[in-house]
Amino acid sequence: MTEVLARLARAEVRKTFSTKLWWALLIPVVLLSASINLFGGLFSLSLGVLPGELERLPLLLASLAYALALTTVFAAVHGIVATAGEFRHRTITTTYLTSPGRGPVLVAKMAVSAAVGVVYAVAAVLVGVVAGLVALAGGAVPEVGALLAVSGIGIAVVALWSALGAALGMLISNQVAVLVVALVYVLVGENVVSALLNNSDSAAVAASTSYLPVNAGDVALYDVPADVLAGPVLGHQIVEGLAGVSAAPPWWVALLVLTAWTAAVAAAGWLVGGRRDIT
Repeated sequence: MTEVLARLARAEVRKTFSTKLWWALLIPVVLLSASINLFGGLFSLSLGVLPGELERLPLLLASLAYALALTTVFAAVHGIVATAGEFRHRTITTTYLTSPGRGPVLVAKMAVSAAVGVVYAVAAVLVGVVAGLVALAGGAVPEVGALLAVSGIGIAVVALWSALGAALGMLISNQVAVLVVALVYVLVGENVVSALLNNSDSAAVAASTSYLPVNAGDVALYDVPADVLAGPVLGHQIVEGLAGVSAAPPWWVALLVLTAWTAAVAAAGWLVGGRRDIT
């Protein structure tokens, strides 16, 4: 089975890097990260004119986390198109016929999509850090440990969203439909659901907002920057405000939640994709 997955993964790598999609989505990732972190660095430097602790706030952590949050959208789109595109162009038939089963195909697609997500996240981090440090020019620079923590968590979140996108493309094979559903949910739908849940009289219902997929990714990304910038108590409140959630869990719990969502969508894609008529 390991040899089969390796062969399928190599085939997915060739498919991925023989098209323009991966680098076409990488361009806006790089541009957004550069602009967001450049602005974040300049804003952080401008706080040096204020008294007290504000002059030492490493806001580059926050701008980097925000850039990585936006990167998840492009990673998810790549995962979706990489999988659903095969149904659109009818190449999925050949893919299935040359593999021992449909399950390994999904695993290979998710693995390669996750790897592309890692490339996007690493690019966003490298470009963002350079842009932020150039803007700071000796100003408030984050500690290396905190910077590595935000970067590592961000890479994991982006990779999970890319893999989730691939699984979603297998679950909903119509490329246009799955893109519309995913983007509407990520950009608008979950905000509406979160607002409804937060307005509930039940604290347990309101707390469930932290366990929605987009919110879980945001909580994981913002937890460390908020803690460094404002401390554990106020930082926790900042995370809840930024993510629009109640009773936000620690970053590692949020990361596990996003992992669970990815596994759940993968299981659904495995079941539905394994029974879909592709003739």
